[in-house]
Amino acid sequence: MTLGSYQYAALDVETTGLFANGHDRIVEIGIVLFTLQGGVQGEFESVLNPGRDLGPQHIHGLTMADLSHAPSFELVCGDVASLLANRVIVGHNSVFDVQFLTAEFQRAGVDLPELPHICTMRLATHAGQPRRLSGLCTSMGITNTAPHTAMGDARATTEILTRWYQGDAARTGLDLAACGCRCEPTAEPWTIREQRASPVSRSHASALQASDRTYLATLIDALPATMAAGEPNEAVYLDLLERALEDRHVSADEAQGLVAIATQEGLSADATTALHSRFFAHLTEAAWANGSLSDFEASDLKTVAGLLGVGVVRLGNALEGSTLGGETPRELEELPHFQRGTTVCFTGTLQATILGELVTRAQAYRLALDAGLPVLENVTKRLDVLVVADPLSASGKAKKARAYGTRIVAEAVFWHSIGARFD
Repeated sequence: MTLGSYQYAALDVETTGLFANGHDRIVEIGIVLFTLQGGVQGEFESVLNPGRDLGPQHIHGLTMADLSHAPSFELVCGDVASLLANRVIVGHNSVFDVQFLTAEFQRAGVDLPELPHICTMRLATHAGQPRRLSGLCTSMGITNTAPHTAMGDARATTEILTRWYQGDAARTGLDLAACGCRCEPTAEPWTIREQRASPVSRSHASALQASDRTYLATLIDALPATMAAGEPNEAVYLDLLERALEDRHVSADEAQGLVAIATQEGLSADATTALHSRFFAHLTEAAWANGSLSDFEASDLKTVAGLLGVGVVRLGNALEGSTLGGETPRELEELPHFQRGTTVCFTGTLQATILGELVTRAQAYRLALDAGLPVLENVTKRLDVLVVADPLSASGKAKKARAYGTRIVAEAVFWHSIGARFD
């Protein structure tokens, strides 16, 4: 059979790392169904919760907040199996994608038949074209509108193979073996358990995350416009707010607890919103303390603005530094700090940068030690603080710290607390 006789599935996966047979997992999958003559027949995409740390998040651009509503691979593997059956997989470095796919199916208790696959990277290098997907797209005049996303790269791969096939009449007579494919596709059904969940696209995940982030502001808006007479105790609310925001995530329980405290202390919706504004002003002043705002600090301000319901205009002014010079609330005069001797541990790929390079774990250890904070390699009951690169980290360290009730703080909060400055 020649290439034009088959049906194809362009596959791309974003992962936590490089090693499919180790601890790395798929965090996003994109599949485009197509033929070489008839074009695209369908698409499937979903972010996936790997149940572990997300690895180098600057590459795939996903956070655990993005994956808070995502299914595990096991819950969508039935859909993936039905889409790939009787098709030839196409990938840019298809060995990588197929290895991860096979490993995920094995974890789900499914033994796959050998999967036929064609590698567009292999075809490109044999033709003297660039090896990297971005360079190959540029060389072939293909626009990848969403690079480093599973669906964006799968669509680009679809276009690459189609153009390659149609670009030379001699290729219509080739078979799979001529393209490095070692086996034929099989229509035999794979044994899949009937446990399923709906896929969640990256855009849908972002919308769900935005809704989660504004949950606290929504509850605050529901407070009465005026409260009973008396002097409200703002300090109690601010103290709880500071502690809730240390990990740069406000859970549903924390949000409801904050509203309960606001009600208990006689704070109206307007008064509570004003406290959020004062908190954000303080954070803005701290970020601009050295006269400039790093990308890392700007990202932190955006996160807090979302959690507190700070408007886009106020956030824009904060990012430009035009809100400085206001009164700093007395209750927030000091940044959170750690006493010398406080033990710390780090988890996740750190996001701050020095001279454009991500802070290494060795650099983080040195900064902590210089601040008088002993560093532990693992989470134990004697650990005081776990520093997380991602507030919702599902790493083993984060899981253990939550089980122990260990204090968890976000990376940005920790660096501010010890006075470290970055790009």
